[in-house]
Amino acid sequence: MFDKNSPERYNQNDSDDDDHIHIDTNDAFEIIDVDPTAEDIVTSQMDDADLDEQQHDDDDEEEEEDDDSLLTISNHQSGQSIFTLAIDPQSQTRVCTGGEDDRCLVWKIETGELIHEYPKFDDSVHQVCWSFDGKYLCACDMRGQIRCWTDDAQGRPTTEVWSFHTGSDIELMRFHPTAHVLFVGTNDSQLWFFKIPSGEYKVMHGGSDTELVTLEILANGKQCICGYGNGQLKLWDLKTTSIVWQYDPSSEDNSDETTADNKCISMGLNDEQTLVACGSADGNCRILNLINGKLLSTFACVQPSSSMNAGGGDDEDDDDEATATSIETVAFGVSHLLICGTLAGYIYIWDINTKLLRTTLNLQSGIVKCLLNEGYLLYAGCLDGHIRLLDIRNGEPLKEWKSGGGQGCEIMDMTLTKDKRYLLCAYMQGLCRVFQLKA
Repeated sequence: MFDKNSPERYNQNDSDDDDHIHIDTNDAFEIIDVDPTAEDIVTSQMDDADLDEQQHDDDDEEEEEDDDSLLTISNHQSGQSIFTLAIDPQSQTRVCTGGEDDRCLVWKIETGELIHEYPKFDDSVHQVCWSFDGKYLCACDMRGQIRCWTDDAQGRPTTEVWSFHTGSDIELMRFHPTAHVLFVGTNDSQLWFFKIPSGEYKVMHGGSDTELVTLEILANGKQCICGYGNGQLKLWDLKTTSIVWQYDPSSEDNSDETTADNKCISMGLNDEQTLVACGSADGNCRILNLINGKLLSTFACVQPSSSMNAGGGDDEDDDDEATATSIETVAFGVSHLLICGTLAGYIYIWDINTKLLRTTLNLQSGIVKCLLNEGYLLYAGCLDGHIRLLDIRNGEPLKEWKSGGGQGCEIMDMTLTKDKRYLLCAYMQGLCRVFQLKA
C-alpha cells in the first residue's frame, strides 16, 4: 500500500551467485575517421602564410552551415537552452519541451504550432514525460517542483490534476511503461514514485547523499535499476521498496578510483533483460548480470591521449581530459554488440561475448545522445549540432544532418517518433528542430 509518510531506509542484500562469460585474450583495435575532410583541414592549417585567412574562412563557413531540418521551432526564449523534449506516445503529433527559460510548452510536430504554454516554473524545466497512453503529461524544474496535466474538452493537455514539491533538486523523471506511476530521482539519492493522479507515493532512499543519476524500469514492471553519483548500481523491488542487490565499484580488487570518477552517467539494458551496462565518468563501461548483480566485464573507452598527460600539465587540463572521457550514452545492439558514446567524440563498438573492440569511430565532436533503430542503425547527436547515422555492424557512416551551425548549436536532447519518420532535437540556442527521415 502506498504511504504518504516519510521514507524508510532499507538494508542492502548482496548476492554471491557466480556467473561466467567467455573471454578471448586476443585484442582488436580499429579507429575509423568519420570526417573525410579532417586531413585537408589539418594540411591547410599547417600553411603559416594562409593561417589567418583560413581561420576567417572557417568561421564564416560555420556560420553559414546548411540547415537540413524540416522545421525550426523558436517558441522558447532565444539563447536559453532547451534541456528536454518528449513526444506524446499515443498521438505522436504533440511534443512537450522544457528549458532554461523556466517554461514548459506543447506544440505540434508537423507545423511547430504552439498548442499551450504553462505558467512559468520556479527554475529551469529540465524533465518532461508523457504517460504510456498519453493521458498524463508531467514536467518538473531543477528545484523540485512537479506538475501534472491531462487533456481538457478540446483535447489540449491544460487541466492540472496534481502538483508536488520534493524539497530536493530533481535529477530524473519518467513514467512507468505500463502504469500511471511517475518515478522521480533527486540529488540526495531518493527515488520517489507517485500514483497519478492521486499523488499517493512511496520513497526509496539510496542510503547516501549522492545524486540518483540514471534509472531503468524492467519489462516485468516490478523492479527498477538505479545508477548513482558514487558509481553504485542498485536493483529495487518496487512492491517491497527493498534492494534486491547492489554493486559498488569501490569494492573492486584493483579499484583506486575516486567517487567522482566512478559516477554513473548512462545506463542501458539488453533486449533479454539479462544484462545492464553502466557508462561512467572515468571512461569505463561495466557490464553486470541483471539477475544477481555480478560484474561480468569492464570495457575501457579511453583514447591514449585522454588517459595521460605527457607534459604533466596543470589541474585544469587534467579536469578537461577527465571530463572528455565521460560515457554519455550506452546501448545494446544486434549480434551481442555494445555501443558506447563519449564526450570526447568517440563511438566504441564492443563484442560482449568475446570482449573484443570491434570498431572505434571518431565523430569529430562530443556525443550527447545515441538512439538505435532496428538494432543496428545508430543516430548520434553531437555538440556541433550534427546528427550522424551509422551502421554499427561495420562502422559505416550512412548519412549526416546539419543544424545550421552558429553559437549555441549544441544538441541537448534528441528523440525519434515511433514510426521513425521524424527525429527531433533540442538545442542550447533555444531552438528545436524536426528532421524528416522518411516521407
